[in-house]
Amino acid sequence: MSEIVNKDSPAKNAEKVTAEVKTPEVPMTPIKRKLKKLKRDPLQFFKDSQAFLKTQKGLDYTWAKMGSFAFVVLASMILIGYFGIIASPRYVSEAQFVVKQSGSSDLPIAGLASLGAVTGTMRDALIIKEFIESRDMAVSLDESIGLKGHYQQAGADWFSRLSASATVEDYVDYYKKHLHVHHDEMSDIVYVEVQAFDPEFALLLANKVLELSEKFINSIGNKMATEQLRYAQGEVERSHDILKQQQARLLAFQDDNKLYSPEQEGGALVQAINGLQAEIIKADARLKELRAVMRDDAPEVRSQRNLIDSLTKQLAEEKSRLTSSTGDQSLNKVNTIYQEIKLSVELASDLYKSSLASLESVRADAYRKLKHLLIVQYPALAEEDKYPRRAYNILTWFVTLLLMYLVGRLVFAIVKEHKD
Repeated sequence: MSEIVNKDSPAKNAEKVTAEVKTPEVPMTPIKRKLKKLKRDPLQFFKDSQAFLKTQKGLDYTWAKMGSFAFVVLASMILIGYFGIIASPRYVSEAQFVVKQSGSSDLPIAGLASLGAVTGTMRDALIIKEFIESRDMAVSLDESIGLKGHYQQAGADWFSRLSASATVEDYVDYYKKHLHVHHDEMSDIVYVEVQAFDPEFALLLANKVLELSEKFINSIGNKMATEQLRYAQGEVERSHDILKQQQARLLAFQDDNKLYSPEQEGGALVQAINGLQAEIIKADARLKELRAVMRDDAPEVRSQRNLIDSLTKQLAEEKSRLTSSTGDQSLNKVNTIYQEIKLSVELASDLYKSSLASLESVRADAYRKLKHLLIVQYPALAEEDKYPRRAYNILTWFVTLLLMYLVGRLVFAIVKEHKD
């Protein structure tokens, strides 16, 4: 066998010698070994780390000492970390106001009658309260100052801000949770508290709430007042047109009959008739006196008789002008038509005056119904955040977790006792 091996070629023997000679390995640094291990098995690398081992050892020790109460401690530490460090501050701007109607004469109701009684100002205050908490107010605030976008800003923590994909309903619910409105029944004062992530926006939000509230409370009676004013103005215009028509009719009648006033004309005619009758009486007395001393054919008697005949004819003509059973030109018939037209003008004038008075009354009543928000406390710029109430929330959650833990232990002990 050795002979056969020796007979191999020198090249093959050289390769065998080279293969038998191994290259010395270069030693790896600790960092390279850790990186190689991390690349090969990340989970095992994490489990073998000193931090994980210490944490596991601490948890085991805590569990051995505290048992399930460790969950309460862990949850409390999470809550402390969130409310103490992560939770975004919310600033508050407050306002107080009273709804007051112009010219209001509401008197306080004393005694037992005040129980359950609702005055006008109290009703308005309750309406304002409901409006501030309504969907319409939330939508109006978003359209005017971008409230929804403010609540969705990325600067606030995830638990505090409104979701970017929130619907209108989600936004309205979020708005109601960050708003507080209270009505004091004794003083009728409405307290409004709004929250925002920065003090400047909270102040802007509070002022906008007051502005929109005043517009809303005025719009309630504004429509009715506007309709009343429109109707009153229409009545004024209608009565004025009627008055102009009757006045034009009166002028046309006076022009057609060439008379300014049949009453005055009739009065003058009556005086003339009375004067003629008096002259006839005097002339007749004079005739009798002349006939007593003169013959009937005496010139003076004939002249006096002619005078009486002339006065009698003139009296008949004047009387025919005043009254006549035929024709439409007699003064009494003209005066009757004139009085009818004149009465129509007077009625139209009275209607016009009444319409003007009614219009002024409606305008005054509309002003008296105008309502204002009397500001008791104006919104102010907050210097420090009010929410979240960190200590209160931490204490409340800790007490809640503690009660849940105690109830759970009690239930567990009862179940275990029954099993045994």
